[in-house]
This record gives sequence, structure tokens and C-alpha cells, in this order.
Amino acid sequence: MSCLAPRTILVGIAFALAPASPAAIAQGNGPYIQHEPRAMTRVVYFGDAGVSGEYAIEYGKPDWKAEYEKGWDAMTRGKRLRLGKDWWTTLNTFCPLVMEKVEVKPGEYFLALECSDKGEWSLVALDPEPLRKQKFDAFGSEQTKGGTKIPMKHEEVKESAAELSIQFVADPKDSQKQSLQIRFGKHQLSVPVQPKL
Repeated sequence: MSCLAPRTILVGIAFALAPASPAAIAQGNGPYIQHEPRAMTRVVYFGDAGVSGEYAIEYGKPDWKAEYEKGWDAMTRGKRLRLGKDWWTTLNTFCPLVMEKVEVKPGEYFLALECSDKGEWSLVALDPEPLRKQKFDAFGSEQTKGGTKIPMKHEEVKESAAELSIQFVADPKDSQKQSLQIRFGKHQLSVPVQPKL
């Protein structure tokens, strides 16, 4: 998940730093080179003149492990958490997005999660520029400050997700809206998404 030596840590709704895969190659004292597939969820709106709105989230997909359930509250409550694995989970949007009354301006964001002491969850959209300047890898998500917090609904579902899944799901009542859903194990986070086109 990071370019440092592999270890296991909590990573938000994606909560595990997976061991280095065979595709990751350390070059002596040189760089740690990694070749890993990433997932993407994307929404595109087409208008008369072409694309009228577009946004996407890209992320690495850690596997769920049964032991995460045992200490779930202790591992999540009162903490900011990494979302995904390897490179930062990113949101790129061409248009403003309103999520649970919070407006996210067009641009690129690094994403993390946060869980309050009371178990209230938020998606955190971080400005990547200061993190780039500090050369701040995603493994340090817990130490980040600030960002735009977007409240998310947490629920436990029957079917367990074997790996992290992040999806925009169409609203059956309004074709202009979606729900952003994050699933890991039997945990699901969701928030309505309304683009400003």
C-alpha cells in the first residue's frame, strides 16, 4: 500500500495494509516499484455540447480479513483512517458535488475516513497540494489534519464484501442523483450525491 516496507495496519473502511505483492519490486537502495491494478467508479453526464459533468474515484482494493471484526470499534472510533491501499484513494470532479449538504468544489482530492468517538462516520476530502509538498504517503492518513468532512451513514449488511468496494449507485427515483457506497466486510457507508451541472 505504501512505498515503505510492508506491514499490517488499519486503513479506514479499507483498513488493512496488505503485504507487498509479488508485483512489488525493491531495487536495492533504489525505489520500491509496484504494479497493482486499481478500481474506479465514475459518473458522466452528456449534454448537447458533449460532457456536461464528470467525476470519478480511483482506489486500491484491500482484502477483508475476519480478524478485523473482533476489534472493530477499538480500531475505528475516534480515529482518522486510511481508505484503500497503495496510492491515495482519489476523487476527481469537473463539477461541484453536494453530499449530505456539504459542497465539494471541482478539483482533485485525496480521500480518507474518520470515525468519531460516538461511531459517527465521515468521508474526508483532503487538498492534495500540501500533502504533495510534504511528500505525505497515504499510510500516514491518520496524521492528516483538516479537510472537508462529509457525514456518511454506517450500517451492517448481511452479505460480506471480500474486498473494498466503492461505487456510485444510481438513485432509482432521480436519474440526476446517486448514492456513494463504500463496502468492506459487512460494513457499509453511504451518502447521497447531487452534482451541480
